[in-house]
Amino acid sequence: MTDTSADAGVVQSRVQLERLIAEDELAGRTITGFAAPSVGLRGVDLDGVTLERLDLRGADGEDVRLERAELRMCDLRTSQWKGALWHRVRAKDCDLTELDLSSAQLLRCEFGPVRMARIRFHQAKIQGTTFKESELYSADFAAAVLIKVVFEGYEHATVSLSRTDWTGAALFDVDFRRANMYGATLRNAALVRCNLKGVNLCNADLTGARLVGCETTGADLDGATF
Repeated sequence: MTDTSADAGVVQSRVQLERLIAEDELAGRTITGFAAPSVGLRGVDLDGVTLERLDLRGADGEDVRLERAELRMCDLRTSQWKGALWHRVRAKDCDLTELDLSSAQLLRCEFGPVRMARIRFHQAKIQGTTFKESELYSADFAAAVLIKVVFEGYEHATVSLSRTDWTGAALFDVDFRRANMYGATLRNAALVRCNLKGVNLCNADLTGARLVGCETTGADLDGATF
């Protein structure tokens, strides 16, 4: 590989990636086909990037700006994106298990199909975003603010939001589309104009939750606590 290869449009090695991180020259590039676990991306501008077939497990993406980006077939498990901005990000066929987006902003993103079990959205702001065919088992939405968010299931199955934590969250115009929220915790959450029609809330904890103008026809509340 020549010394100037990192100046090409496509990034194909960890060496190239780290050089361009240092120079803050990753915007608009395609980054594809290699492993860079625990790589440091903190504060980097990732505007317009395409991330494809990457192993970025445990990466540090704190305070990153990821805008107008495509994520395809990437492994981001346990990576850290606290305080990051994800704007118009599209993620497909990715593993985001235990990814940390605490205090992050997600605006107009599209996720799915993706794995997101135990993902952390603690104190995050999520707006105009769609989760489609996304596995969200035990996801942490505590103290998050969600505005005009859609959770859409699979062709023949509902979206899995079982055992998710919504403690103290504020939800406005959120469409759960018959989601499975078995055992979810919604203590002291505020839900305004949300679609809970046909949602499975069996064994959910709704202690102190406030529902204002929500559609709850057919919701299953068997075993739920209030």
